[in-house]
Amino acid sequence: MALSQDLLRNGPTRLRTLEPEDVDWMMRWENAPEHWQVSGTLAPYSRAALEALCHGHQDVYTAGQLRWVIEERGKPIGAVDLYEFSALHQRSGIGILIDPAHRGKGSAGRALAIAVAHAEAVLLLRGLHAQVHAHNGASLQLFGSGGFEEIGRFKDWTRTQEGWHDAVLFQRNFIPQDT
Repeated sequence: MALSQDLLRNGPTRLRTLEPEDVDWMMRWENAPEHWQVSGTLAPYSRAALEALCHGHQDVYTAGQLRWVIEERGKPIGAVDLYEFSALHQRSGIGILIDPAHRGKGSAGRALAIAVAHAEAVLLLRGLHAQVHAHNGASLQLFGSGGFEEIGRFKDWTRTQEGWHDAVLFQRNFIPQDT
């Protein structure tokens, strides 16, 4: 399969690697307490830690993760993460965050499609998985309409200030190409 000239673009949406100027955006997104229950974060990140992340080279094979900034018409609006990357098993988890001011405009679906295409065509993964809080209707819709199959549920999986929440498991496998 031939790779597209601009594999990291879908209409007005583009994924790019982290740059030093992304530190302020990352501080805002990573340190927002409303995102912590999804990411499992318990305390704010320091500026120094996020600067190191933005200045560092992200090699998915050594770091086990890869983060892209989502841009709409050149402006950062969110991030996509590949995490729990396994070269041996050819799979990765995937998560997405859209800044609240930019939600509901189709950006998440376009960004997810870009990341999925990259995972299949460039990283040569066999599949992706996602874990979504059962009360997060927008994310359930995103992964359901993005070609992910709901494969199960963890009951009372995540503890929040509001109580315990289920987590819905999604998986998307790529059909191996004949060689």
